[in-house]
Amino acid sequence: MTVAVLLLALVLSAAALTIWFHLRWPGAAPDGFVDAILRVLAGLALLQVGVFALEAAAGTSPGVAVLAIVGVVAPVLTFAFLASLWLLKLFADQLKPFV
Repeated sequence: MTVAVLLLALVLSAAALTIWFHLRWPGAAPDGFVDAILRVLAGLALLQVGVFALEAAAGTSPGVAVLAIVGVVAPVLTFAFLASLWLLKLFADQLKPFV
């Protein structure tokens, strides 16, 4: 498995998990734009933590690298996608009266 295939699988699985979470718990979405924007900013900050964890685990054993990917990068990526989805949903809800 190449790095590109692993990256594609990680991103697609995080996106699928995001869609599942949003459909399973629709009430978890924020009600206002301020909450949604704060969650997007938190997701962006957490992405930096994920990058740091991935860089720290890159030179270590394969077990530590897998732990960093599964334990840090995948949840952070999923949360960033979810926060973005919530913000886009709020924007779409604001457009409904115009359609």
